[in-house]
Amino acid sequence: MTDAPHISGLRISREDMSLLIRGAAIDVAPHRHHALQIAVGLSGPFRFECGGTAEMYDGVIVAPEAEHRLDSLGRDVAVLLAEPELAASRATRERFLGGASFAPLPAGDAERLRALCQQAELPSPAQALALVAPGARPPGALDPRIAALQEKLRALPEKRATLGELAAALGLSESRLTHLFRQETGVSLRRYLLWLRLGDAMTRALSGVSLTEAAHAAGFSDSAHLSRTCRDMFGINPQAVARHSRFVQAGNGSGT
Repeated sequence: MTDAPHISGLRISREDMSLLIRGAAIDVAPHRHHALQIAVGLSGPFRFECGGTAEMYDGVIVAPEAEHRLDSLGRDVAVLLAEPELAASRATRERFLGGASFAPLPAGDAERLRALCQQAELPSPAQALALVAPGARPPGALDPRIAALQEKLRALPEKRATLGELAAALGLSESRLTHLFRQETGVSLRRYLLWLRLGDAMTRALSGVSLTEAAHAAGFSDSAHLSRTCRDMFGINPQAVARHSRFVQAGNGSGT
């Protein structure tokens, strides 16, 4: 999303594979990333470019892989980055985007999201998504076998396990587990494990350890691998986030 954001709050959700960022001084070159993006101005409109046009907006929703640029003009802004395969992300795209690259966030939705993100404690990404995707299936509706597997994976130190080991633990074939996991979560098991490692590394980096230490502890080969993964998935340079963050909250999908 940005090479040098000034972050006042960040929530990393392990449940719904998303980030919610609150900050200012966001001014970036045109870029694209895998995530569905929702941005809302907290202290005034921001400048947004997409598809060759640039306008002032109170809030926008941006499709995955759509090239865009956001300039907060020095004002506070909240940005939600969510995996597009998730149920709430798909519901958001169906409601607002269709096949469009981006759409303005309706005034009522923008106001509700603004009020939520201006609270002293930054809400969880799941709470933010729920405002714009009401009725999307909650995480608790997962198949109990997949829910139990997610808990097991989140407890692994480096979030590494072979497909065979995981399938055997659940009494499923590898192909059945692969299909069931994607069916229930919307993402592949491999991508989910990568996201968990990314969340661990970001949390470690934001606690004060070096990016290299955070990368190795989370199972990445080096800091360059971590940075590349973070940029590819969410358009964020983790080194810049750690360097420019003034106060950070990192939590799970339950909002803790």
